[in-house]
Amino acid sequence: MRRTARTATRDSSTLFVGEFDSVRRSSRSAATLALAALALLLFPCAARPGDDPPLPAPDEILHKVLATVKSDQVRHASAQFRSVQHTTIEKMDDKGRLREREDRVYDVGPLAGGVYARLVERNGKTLTPADLADEHERQQRFIERSSTQKFGGGDSDRVPLDSELFDRYKAEVVGREWLAGRSTIVLHFWPRSTELPIRRRQDYVLNKLTGKVWIDEQDCEIVKVDAHLTERVRVVLGLVAALDKVNLAFEQIRMGDAVYLPLRLDASFEGRKLFSTLREHVQVTWTGQRPATETTANPPAPANQSAGPAKPHP
Repeated sequence: MRRTARTATRDSSTLFVGEFDSVRRSSRSAATLALAALALLLFPCAARPGDDPPLPAPDEILHKVLATVKSDQVRHASAQFRSVQHTTIEKMDDKGRLREREDRVYDVGPLAGGVYARLVERNGKTLTPADLADEHERQQRFIERSSTQKFGGGDSDRVPLDSELFDRYKAEVVGREWLAGRSTIVLHFWPRSTELPIRRRQDYVLNKLTGKVWIDEQDCEIVKVDAHLTERVRVVLGLVAALDKVNLAFEQIRMGDAVYLPLRLDASFEGRKLFSTLREHVQVTWTGQRPATETTANPPAPANQSAGPAKPHP
C-alpha cells in the first residue's frame, strides 16, 4: 500500500516522539547512575553497611571494662613501667590573673604491688627535710593499704575505677571512632540519680558529672574521658565551697600487649571558697614511659627537660 504524505508525516512525528521518550529515559538512567557514583565517592561507608559490626550495648562494654580492670594479669603488666609525672597547679584571682603557681615532679613506678608517684621535686628545687618526711609518711600509707587501679597522681585526687563508680551513671553508646589508629566505642554518660551517696569529698563532683568516654574496642580499656558538671555543686566536707564549673579531660597511652598508662589529665575549677573566688587549673602529664622493676629506678628528668611521652603502640 502506498503511503500518503500525511501518513508519512504522522509516522515521522510518532517516531520522533518515541525517540525522544527513549532519550529521556536514557538520560534519567544516566543521571541515576551518576548520583549513585557520587554517593559512593562521598559516602563510601554508607555503601557498605556490613563492614562495621553492630555497636555493643553499654552494659556489655562496661562489663568488659570492669573485667579488664580486675584482671591480675593486666594490673601486674601495667605496674611494670616507670614514668615521670609533671603536675602544675595554677590559682587565679577573680579577674583570671595568675595569683599562684606550683610545679611538682614525681617519679612514678612499681611499689608494693601497685603504682606509686613519689614526689622528688617542687618548684624546680629538691625537697626540703620537711617535704621528705611528709613524702616518707605518704609512701608508708600507700604500702599499708591495698592497691587498686586509679586515675590521678596524688592521694587526694585518686578515684577507684570500679563497679561502685560505674553504678553512679547511666550510659548510652553513641558511636565508634578511631583514636591512635585503633577502634574505640564512644559512650555518653550522666548521673543515674540526683540523690547519689556522698562518702568522700570527690563524690560531690563525681555525682554531678556528665560527658563522654572512649573505650578501646579490642582491649576494653579506657582511652579518653571528657566530662563536666551538670549543675552547681556545693562542697561541705571540711571546706565550704561552691563549684560552678568543672571540666575534666583524661587520656591514656597504649604501650603494647594491652598495657595502658596515663598520658594527660587536665582539670579546671571555678566557684567560690568561703568568701573568695576559686579559680584553679591543674595539668598533669606523664612522660618517659618505659619498662622497669621495683628495684630499678632511673631518676626523673628535670622539669624543664622532659623526655616526652613514649610512642603509642597500635
